[in-house]
Amino acid sequence: MTMLEVEGLTKSYVRRRDVFGRATDRVDAVSGVSLMLGRGETLAIVGESGAGKSTVGRLILRLIEPHQGRILLDGVDLRALSRSQLRASRRHMQMIFQDPFSSLDPRMTIGESVAEPMLLHLGLPKAERKERAGALLRRVGLDETYADRLPAGLSGGQLQRVAIARALTLNPKIIVCDEPVAALDVSVRAQVLNLMAELQEEFGVSYLFISHDLSIVRAISDRVAVMSKGRIVETGPTEQIFGAPVDDYTIELIRAIPRLAHALTPVSGAFAEGRARHAVGE
Repeated sequence: MTMLEVEGLTKSYVRRRDVFGRATDRVDAVSGVSLMLGRGETLAIVGESGAGKSTVGRLILRLIEPHQGRILLDGVDLRALSRSQLRASRRHMQMIFQDPFSSLDPRMTIGESVAEPMLLHLGLPKAERKERAGALLRRVGLDETYADRLPAGLSGGQLQRVAIARALTLNPKIIVCDEPVAALDVSVRAQVLNLMAELQEEFGVSYLFISHDLSIVRAISDRVAVMSKGRIVETGPTEQIFGAPVDDYTIELIRAIPRLAHALTPVSGAFAEGRARHAVGE
C-alpha cells in the first residue's frame, strides 16, 4: 500500500543576480523527482555528493519549500495544507539527521529532548511525557539514567539512539533517515542499523533512507532510487538495481563499491526479512 507519493518535485536556487537583484542564473538542485514509498517499506535514495538526495528529504518534510510538485501522504497533498494543518501533519513524518551531535539541543537533557514532541504536538502532562520518554529510551538500549544527562556526555552512537527515540515519539508513519550512520564509527553502525530494523518491524514505520554507502543500502533497502544532478535516473527493487542496473550512472556507482564492503555489510537479517516480505506482497 502506497503511503507517500511524490510527483514532479522541483527546487532551484539563484546562482547569480544582476545589479537590480533580479535572478539571471539558476541551478536546479532537484528537478522533476517522482517516487513512491509503501507502508513498512525502506526506499533508499543514493547518489554521489551534491546529487540532491538530502534536498529531496527536506522538501518532502517541507523543511524547505519546493517550487513545483506534489507531496501526497495517504492521499493528502501536503503542499495544499495551511500552516496549522501542516504542523499537525508533521507528527506523521519525522527525520533522523546525519550528525547526532548537532541534532539535539545541548541545553536540554536527553529526557527533555525525547519528550518535547509530546508537549508540542499532543500536549501531554509532564508525568506522562516523562514515562513515555523513559520507555522509548529503554527501547533503544539506554537505561533511565540517561534521561537526566546532557548530550555532551554521550557518544555518537548513544546520541543517534536518542535521535531515533525522539523520531519515534509520535509514532510516525515515515522517518526520513539522512545518512543516519555516516558520522558513526564502523563498529557502532551495525548496532544502530540493526536497532532501526527491529523498530521498523515493531512500529511498522516506513524509512526513506538517504545514503551514499551502497554496501549498506544493498543490505537494508527494499527498493532503490538513484539520483544524479538533481534527477532520479533509475528506480527499482534493490536486487534488480544491484544485479542488473540499466543506467550508465548506476553501473558506475555499483562498480565503485569496494569489493570488501560486500563481505563486511554490518547488518543483521532483520532488514532482509522485511525485503523478502515486500517481494511476495505482504
